[in-house]
Amino acid sequence: MQKLESRKKVTVKGKVFGGEKVLSCIPMVSKTMDALLEDTKTIAALKPDGIEWRIDSFEGAGDPEASVAALKAIHPLVSDIVVIFTLRHKAEGGAQDLTQEQRLATIKACVETGLVDVVDFELNSNTPEEIQTVRQLCTDNGTALILSAHNFKETPSEEDIMATLEAEQAAGADICKFAVMPKDFDDVLSLMRATYRSRMGKIEGPIITMSMSETGKITRVIGDSYGSDLSFVLGTEASAPGQIPVKVINQLWELLK
Repeated sequence: MQKLESRKKVTVKGKVFGGEKVLSCIPMVSKTMDALLEDTKTIAALKPDGIEWRIDSFEGAGDPEASVAALKAIHPLVSDIVVIFTLRHKAEGGAQDLTQEQRLATIKACVETGLVDVVDFELNSNTPEEIQTVRQLCTDNGTALILSAHNFKETPSEEDIMATLEAEQAAGADICKFAVMPKDFDDVLSLMRATYRSRMGKIEGPIITMSMSETGKITRVIGDSYGSDLSFVLGTEASAPGQIPVKVINQLWELLK
């Protein structure tokens, strides 16, 4: 199967978002420092393209100093693996209900270490001013920015999905992301069509889209064919429903070449 590439590419640690190869990323949802170190070692051994550190699961997420210490501790373990730093907002599935001051302070402190490769920040749960603050922070520190959106209840119309991706691009996203919940396979097709239309239309950079749950699992396998550039896969513990073990998805991608 031929991957549908983006017109603009984002290269991080030699990994090309929007290039000829779909990327794999394993979420890490460790709660304690000991668990974080063990999980990082385990996940790194699976050799994904990226690790998404869901720092909202980490008990020190609201403390910039503790978060920086944890980031520095795992850095030697990840080598050429892309680190996506996600302090998810509670309204969009975050594990902790932190204040915006806590979230922004932690993001700022960690990005300024130079050890964060990509930041994931939400389009709809942050103000335009907060988004621009994080956009500038990423620019100043050579960090790529994912602007993301999530709908855990339903799948919006194709036009709404496309409009959301376009809003992310307009707000300064290097990579646009949207995750939706399907009620049936027609919803899955809507997500796939909207991604394809966005790739062929107004979205110039990389796109990450997925339809969650068992119903939407197929989007994590063939997303590259309609324009999605990265798939979140299962390492030690899932961060969203429908994730597939990395060894399985690698075998599927090999079979589909």
